[in-house]
Amino acid sequence: MNLLDAAVRQLKPLKSSEALRNNQTLREFVWSASGLHQFYVGLIAVCVSLLNFLPIELQRRIVDDAISNRDLHALILLGSLYLLSLVVYSTLKYVLMVYQGWVGESAVKTARDQLAVVASNRLGRFNLASDQTANVIGNEIDAVGGFVGTSISEFIVNISMIIAVFSYMVYVQPQIAVFSSFMLVPQVVFARFLQKKLNTLVEHQVTLVRELGDRAVDSQSSKAHMLDTTLQVVGMIFRNRIALYLLKYGLKSILNIANSIGSLSVLVVGGYLVINGETTLGIVVAFISGFQRLVEPMGDLLDFYRTYSQTKVQYRLIVDWIATEPAAD
Repeated sequence: MNLLDAAVRQLKPLKSSEALRNNQTLREFVWSASGLHQFYVGLIAVCVSLLNFLPIELQRRIVDDAISNRDLHALILLGSLYLLSLVVYSTLKYVLMVYQGWVGESAVKTARDQLAVVASNRLGRFNLASDQTANVIGNEIDAVGGFVGTSISEFIVNISMIIAVFSYMVYVQPQIAVFSSFMLVPQVVFARFLQKKLNTLVEHQVTLVRELGDRAVDSQSSKAHMLDTTLQVVGMIFRNRIALYLLKYGLKSILNIANSIGSLSVLVVGGYLVINGETTLGIVVAFISGFQRLVEPMGDLLDFYRTYSQTKVQYRLIVDWIATEPAAD
């Protein structure tokens, strides 16, 4: 525990200028809150993606060069290289995640410092204590600040992984590579189709939660009226959240089915080529692994797209909250 405390004390918050400004886009906020650290995080992300690609080739060589030729020395050597690549990959991935977390939490702290000043000024000028303040400084800025830490690096690591794996697959066996890429198209189509509706629900959710906070501390209404309106808002939040679940998890279920069909198709097509002597078993094994390494970053890219779209909505609402003067008592 002492080592953990010492490590925490060494990681000072990143100092940056005022991050939240009117007429500033989310991308501008990310840059002003993190600066060149996005480049450094992105560089580590590229290294992580390349290391994650290496086991695919090692799997193919283990099957085709070592096992097929009954070469024990090659099996031990390739197995050791595989293990070493996993250890290096896991260590670098840990460094990346900690770095992302530090950048994100630094952005949250900078924004919270600014929001605390805004809230303090409003309390002094309007004698107004709104529960919206707690929501904005708490959960809402957490989501926006967290995006700063992972935004560019997550995009880079997934794009570079897709390019590296797909290029390798085209080089080794173009037929299976092209076929497997078509299996990923439904993910992009469904995600684009549903995201606008999800954004609308997210914006409505933020507005309702803010309204709930105001209703719960409304001292101008009678106790019965306050309770009645609060319960109405609670019901609307519940229905809106259920709508979010239906869309979000429905999309995930469709994509899981598409991915499973894709893996099966790659296995069938690869098996057909093996039977006809047009490829090797090691290549099929590598392609099944490679397809999964295409599916995972593609899914992460779609998650990034969803998170980016929703964070833009949340960021705009926070900036609007700063710019909007509350009504005086």
